Amino acid sequence: MRPVLAPSLSLPLAAALLACNLTACASRDETAGRPDLTSYYDQELSWEPCSRDQDKTIRNETRHAPGAPECARLTVPYTYADPAKGELKLALMRYRAKEQDRRLGSLVLSFGGPGESGLVRLGARGPDGFSKAGGRYDLVTFDPRGTGASSPVRCGPRGAALRAAGDYDEDAGGRSGLADRIGDRAEDLEECGRRSGPVLAHVGTVNTARDLDVLRAALGEDKLHYLGYSHGTRLGAAYAHRFPQKVGRMVMDGVDDPAPDAKRTALARAAAYHKALRHAVEICTRRGDEDCILGSDTDRAMDNVTAAFDRLDEQPLPWVNGRTLDRETAVTRTMGLLRSRGGLPEAPNLLASLVYHLPPGESAHMAEEEASRAEGRSAEGTGEDGREGSAAARAAVNCADSKGRYTAGQVANAYDDFVDASPVFGPALASDMALCTGWPQAGDDSSHDVAAPRAPKMLLHTSEFDPATPVQWLHRMARAVGPSAVTMTDTGGGHSVYGSPDAECVNDRIDSFLLDGKLPADRTRCT
Repeated sequence: MRPVLAPSLSLPLAAALLACNLTACASRDETAGRPDLTSYYDQELSWEPCSRDQDKTIRNETRHAPGAPECARLTVPYTYADPAKGELKLALMRYRAKEQDRRLGSLVLSFGGPGESGLVRLGARGPDGFSKAGGRYDLVTFDPRGTGASSPVRCGPRGAALRAAGDYDEDAGGRSGLADRIGDRAEDLEECGRRSGPVLAHVGTVNTARDLDVLRAALGEDKLHYLGYSHGTRLGAAYAHRFPQKVGRMVMDGVDDPAPDAKRTALARAAAYHKALRHAVEICTRRGDEDCILGSDTDRAMDNVTAAFDRLDEQPLPWVNGRTLDRETAVTRTMGLLRSRGGLPEAPNLLASLVYHLPPGESAHMAEEEASRAEGRSAEGTGEDGREGSAAARAAVNCADSKGRYTAGQVANAYDDFVDASPVFGPALASDMALCTGWPQAGDDSSHDVAAPRAPKMLLHTSEFDPATPVQWLHRMARAVGPSAVTMTDTGGGHSVYGSPDAECVNDRIDSFLLDGKLPADRTRCT
């Protein structure tokens, strides 16, 4: 019997298979009956100077960006399961690699939040704010769906209620006042549903991970090289879970909880902020009485700092630019400094101003500026991508990513737990447990599955005194991702510190991976 030979491939078919490999056929139509996403994967981006973009929001978000950033739009469907339901355009921004003759490709950056504008954050740091990465990579970022210039979630002029529950007010009665404020938000949250349009039902980490793969293809990259900060680490892990064969050099810095629960997450963060506060105080007290205005006794200094925050409820202090410093503002500014590796040295000066009722001097202005830089905003205000817009997007993404909902009563009953975790920060962070209470859209836990055993090795880093993403989350994420995760810590403070001038060890090791593919040993500890 003549053997049956496999038919040879025709040239058109071979060309089609090659094109499939370069774009993402496996990502879009592996199974018969799946929607055809070819038009999204095959789109070409049209880059132009951001200052000439027709979208006013994009121009505003990038108006302070140094250098010559370029902007473009990426079209994606509201839902990948049924593209016929409509589509939206994501705002993109890039700085081209400085060494074009040695260019390695595109490095996509996500700054987390969630709810933060990638365009604002990249513009705040500029092309030189990422150690050596900007020399060899095009630095590309985006406003995730529901954020900034990408069909933002809107809650209207009353949207401040999304954060009002967290505004600490001793006169409001502690736990009972917190419950009342949460209960009063119901009407405002309904307004979010009315004003946001169809995007509200389609935000979330899973859809954004799908958007990342479309972006990868539109950039002409076979693999996604990725740098994720904070919530962007969860986005990167979600991508690796869904597209392991498309992962390139992936770095996660300031690693988020892979499976957040509103109560557990908020309590862990309150404790981490208090740990970071003590670290900042101890840096000062170790220098002794002559060189540290807070003294040489760390425990006594912490007691004085805690009492100083409590006094602000009744006795706000005069502050920079003619403003007053009440407890809410002091907590916000201190948190900003603790998140910033560069701002951390200014924290004791701010705390001393509170303890000794010192008039605001140069150090107070520096503290204000450092806290502002850490948040990617100007000291004068947040602009059109303001606090309300970010708060709405933050709530929308977090609530899409979790089916859990706590009642106002449950939040009030947990109030003392937050005060125990941190008498300074706990009262303000208690409301994070209620972020999704009354939210008009249901959520699910599908983004919590981040197992990526078939992905290549990826580098995960968190500082030991990171206040926003506690170092224990690094190890939780590594366990959830599996053997592909290589972890690294450092003994300093600050949140997501890659690119900070005084994070040399971290910068060197991440640069080695991004530029040369060389990973540090697992569980490396920078000292």
